[in-house]
Amino acid sequence: MAYAEYAQKEAKGKDFNSIAAQMMQVFAELGTLRHLPPDDDTVQQKIAALQQFITDNFYTCTKEILYGLGQMYTADERFTQNIDKAGGEGTAQFASEAIKVYCER
Repeated sequence: MAYAEYAQKEAKGKDFNSIAAQMMQVFAELGTLRHLPPDDDTVQQKIAALQQFITDNFYTCTKEILYGLGQMYTADERFTQNIDKAGGEGTAQFASEAIKVYCER
């Protein structure tokens, strides 16, 4: 279902390069919060914003999908490198931990 939504948006001509850059900005903002615990309200609001961004631009991002993405951010070196490049060293791990908290609430 998520892939079908993504394909539909792609067919409508969404500029995914621009969207990807905007998503990296979300991670850059999240990186500025690394000094806070993952369960901090400000961090959790940023995770909610990330989930909404994915829903608005790619596909409906359920908590189950978001949880899987959070795991992928640290399991796949390519994601880790890109996220850490945007938000600073450790941002991918921090995002993954904050997403886990968010999804378990």
